Amino acid sequence: MKNFFAPLSVVFMLFLLVLTGCGKEERASTEAAEKKKEEKTEETRTVEHLYGKAEVPAEPKKIVVLSHVSWEGSLVSVGVKPYAVMAYDNEFPPHLTEELKGVKALPYADEINSEEILKLDPDLLIISDRYKPLYDQLSETIPTVAVEVGGDWKEDHLKVAEAAGKLEEGKKVIEDLEKEAEDIGSRVSEKMGDETFMAVAINKKDIRVYGRTNHATNSLLFDDLKLKPAENLPEDFGENISIEGLAKYNPDHILNVSYFNSGEFYDSVTQGEVWKSLKAVQNDNVHTIKTTWGYWDPIERQKGLKEIESLLLGE
Repeated sequence: MKNFFAPLSVVFMLFLLVLTGCGKEERASTEAAEKKKEEKTEETRTVEHLYGKAEVPAEPKKIVVLSHVSWEGSLVSVGVKPYAVMAYDNEFPPHLTEELKGVKALPYADEINSEEILKLDPDLLIISDRYKPLYDQLSETIPTVAVEVGGDWKEDHLKVAEAAGKLEEGKKVIEDLEKEAEDIGSRVSEKMGDETFMAVAINKKDIRVYGRTNHATNSLLFDDLKLKPAENLPEDFGENISIEGLAKYNPDHILNVSYFNSGEFYDSVTQGEVWKSLKAVQNDNVHTIKTTWGYWDPIERQKGLKEIESLLLGE
């Protein structure tokens, strides 16, 4: 009997060991799953945006920006370097050339192949409302925040900063810019009084006259710096006109924000009789500004403020 029960006891002990091991593995697996779930909850944030809500990483490491305005400057201003952004002819905006060294340049396009974005494997995609079809294709796969271009640049900036997990830093950037603009604007006003201003961009075939509202350039000049707008300026974001259309504007100062300061059409405008008849031209008060990307991001706005300060105050 002794020899018969010995093997049974061994089998029973082995069975107990197997059950114990299975129980430990099951508990470990459950604990790991719960831990992973907790980590996922801790490492993501919900960001409300133009098309709904997105669960984005708390600290995204690989951000792709798809927009025809320079929201990458908003990221740079809060200490975040994007992974890839759009670039004209493989060149970044002039005011961000140094800041974007090493960033992948994506071609500007009105339609973008979703497969090309998937290949980049971003952990956050920030896109403008121009790319709604792309949002529909990718938002289930890639955390995507959509932002509407236009109106108040501050809202765009803060949404981009929030998406990157830097909302408070984004607010501080605006506060600092407002203080700087108030200081420069008050000194310009003290020196120039009621003299009027107009911003123009001479394009390849027409002239863009900036209005009073609904564009980042307009808010920089008339809200931040509180310059006095010229008579007859459009109330909205602006209008494109012919050379002859310049005749109805006669400001004391023209801020020339043309991206291309040369070419056949540019020369025909600046050497033409209509241009030469303007008060600002006759009094040598045409101020050519080099930062001409539209002032949609804090980096360019700050550089623009310093340039306007230098041009108008000689500082």
